[in-house]
Amino acid sequence: MQITFIKEAEHIGEVLVPYTFRHRYAKQSHAAGFPVSNIAAAMGHTIEVHLESYARFVPDGTADLYAKRNKAVKVA
Repeated sequence: MQITFIKEAEHIGEVLVPYTFRHRYAKQSHAAGFPVSNIAAAMGHTIEVHLESYARFVPDGTADLYAKRNKAVKVA
């Protein structure tokens, strides 16, 4: 099974490191829209510690917020 993970990682250009699965968990949780507080708690640290390591995975929703607002204005 370990070889399968290594081959799959190599195939997609990903390097496996000890924290690969934690990073993947954080990234997928943020992509799913889970609240930062819940992700941090599930990973066993505070929000501050979480954001120090994983802030790069928090999606920037600014464009989405403006798109929703612009759509609402056009309809109204």
